[in-house]
Parts: sequence; C-alpha cells; structure tokens
Amino acid sequence: MEFEVVGAPVGKMRPKFSTIHGYAQAITPKNNVIYENLVKLTFQQAKSSDYNLFDKPIKMTILAYFTVPKSFSKKKQNEALEGKISPLVKPDIDNIAKIICDALNGVAYKDDSQIVELTIIKRYAAEPKVKIALSEYC
Repeated sequence: MEFEVVGAPVGKMRPKFSTIHGYAQAITPKNNVIYENLVKLTFQQAKSSDYNLFDKPIKMTILAYFTVPKSFSKKKQNEALEGKISPLVKPDIDNIAKIICDALNGVAYKDDSQIVELTIIKRYAAEPKVKIALSEYC
C-alpha cells in the first residue's frame, strides 16, 4: 500500500519538560501532533478495504521530497530534480521516520515494533511531499 502526505517533510521534535507543583511533565510540541494527525488521516483516506497488515511484519519505505532552493542556479536546480544532488538539510532522516512510524501506531499496525525493514531516502522535487509504502515483509 502506498500513500502520499502533501507538504514539506517534518521531523519528530523532542518534548519540552517543565515542572508543575513539583512534578516533571513532558509537553509534546504542537507541530508533532499536527503532522502525526495529518499522516494518520492521509493513511486512513488511502487505505483500501482489503488492507491486512495490522498484525504482520512490515517493510516500510519513506521517500521525503524537499523543494529545490531558489538560490540554486538553473543548472543546479535541474541537477537536483534529476537526483544528481541530494538535500543535506534538516530534518534528519531518523526524525522523519520516527514521526511517521509513531503516527501510524494503532492505525496501520499495532505497534511500530512490527517494522522489520525500513528504507528512507531524501530527494529534491518540484513540490514537497512524503511518499510512504507499506508492504508485508517476506
């Protein structure tokens, strides 16, 4: 199964910690919650009625597409779109994977511990997006 999340790739941010009445409290950043909800909603809309990976080992592929910087020359923009230049920008690939895997917990699978193979690639594209492919690991 494949689906696409429109918009710039987002990485999972660390929670902020504070103390209230002497007790430590972790506060999840709003951007994490918003993006995780977007990933969930996009998956649910794309999911077919015969989807059956909820309790199986999973292979996940994530392609994160970033916009080409306007500061690039025309030649460099073309090279970026052809895949000759890779984006060396934040967010880090591990943070992109973390937010997507966490968002799909309980929706696409019981727990992200079921993911036994994970591939993440950062590329340039005309429009920013994240393509996610889920399949049964064989």
